[in-house]
Amino acid sequence: MLKIKKIQILMLSIAVSSVLLLLPYQVEAASTAQTKKNTYAAKGRIASANRNNNVGDLWTRVRSGFSMSELQGHEVRQNENGYTRHQKFIDHMVEQSRRYLFHIVEEVERRKMPTEIALLPIIESAFNPVAYSHRHASGLWQFVPSTGRAYGLEQNWWHDDRRDVIAATNAALDYLQKLYRMFGDWKLTVAAYNWGEGALKRSIDENHGGDLKVSFHDLQLPTETKNHVAKLIAIRNIIANPSQYGVKLKPLPNRPYFKQVKITQHMDVKLAAELADLPEHEFNALNPAYHRPVIRIKDKPRTLLLPVGSVKTFEVNLENYDKSLVSWRVYRVKENETLDDLSIKYRVDIAELAQVNGLSEYDTIEEGQTLLVPRKRNRNNNDDRLFVAQPTFSELHMQPVKVSPIIHIVQKGDTLYDIAKRYSVDVRELKSWNGNKERLAIGQKLIVRLADSNRNRSVTKSS
Repeated sequence: MLKIKKIQILMLSIAVSSVLLLLPYQVEAASTAQTKKNTYAAKGRIASANRNNNVGDLWTRVRSGFSMSELQGHEVRQNENGYTRHQKFIDHMVEQSRRYLFHIVEEVERRKMPTEIALLPIIESAFNPVAYSHRHASGLWQFVPSTGRAYGLEQNWWHDDRRDVIAATNAALDYLQKLYRMFGDWKLTVAAYNWGEGALKRSIDENHGGDLKVSFHDLQLPTETKNHVAKLIAIRNIIANPSQYGVKLKPLPNRPYFKQVKITQHMDVKLAAELADLPEHEFNALNPAYHRPVIRIKDKPRTLLLPVGSVKTFEVNLENYDKSLVSWRVYRVKENETLDDLSIKYRVDIAELAQVNGLSEYDTIEEGQTLLVPRKRNRNNNDDRLFVAQPTFSELHMQPVKVSPIIHIVQKGDTLYDIAKRYSVDVRELKSWNGNKERLAIGQKLIVRLADSNRNRSVTKSS
């Protein structure tokens, strides 16, 4: 009996020893599983200490800062498939981002935010700084007017800070940080940026008792908002491992594309581009906030963005330029005057006059309305003060943008991407105007909604 008891005690000791022996491995296994579950979060924390400007390719730097948690689901897979179906889309995304991404990554890292946030303009605007939605959202970060004003983005007749690369990026990151403080999760933050903080908070309060730890999949979100977050995760996944998706990501230099230059005098946009020896479209891509052909100085200097290699050229040429810097002046419309009358009076093409003032050439102008008209060609440099002296400047506000639909008839070889690019609109918007259909048929009629100020230019480009 005693012998049996000793054997039982011995077996119990062996069992306890085995459990104690295996315990570290079980703990290690659990730890490994948890680490695997949060791959991107762990990767981001480890990489944050090593992030620096010595990396040659900006995409490598961006990857090192990924830290948003994974999101599974068919929406992510569907967007991954959609984005990688055509290498052309990936190339376009890289080309569009090349001017702005370095600056945005710098700001995101400085604020210790996940670098996925630097990719949000891909989803918001396809990195098009003049993108304009049917909800009147504008710019890289797609601010609606009210939110833009709340974050200090000035919007008036002369310029719109929602399109300003520096100002809009600062405002967007301020807003996103505020949302993160509210919700404590970056996927919820992106959802709130799309849907609105109030709407998301109400949904969580009403359906989940205010529990911010609710699973993202359990949230009652609009389809557009769920898809918005899924798109960001899909883009992140593709950039993290492009070869896995069968696409190539062209390298981007990990260095500043532009430098800020301050000016203190009114200046024609066209002249500013010439002084920097830049094509006007390149200058406008970096300085898209100006509605008019004149950069107006009010209370303080204006900041221009110029490619790093063009700054010295601009400064030297400006210093040596001895002619007038402006070729337009403010004019107040008289009774019964028409655009046609002013076109003849100032010897300017009516289409150009209309475009400069954000109008259609068929619009009716009213007595007292403020317009820009060409200055007389025989003026000298001292006359720049005439531009300043107009009393209407301090009272001017941005006029509402009119949106007019046109019909595009699909031709052989047309794609949604090509058509959107042709009319300078977002592919997502083009799809939404036409029932979100993916397939096109020759002869199909597509609705394209254009701001009237761009209507003539876009139609000309398409013909």
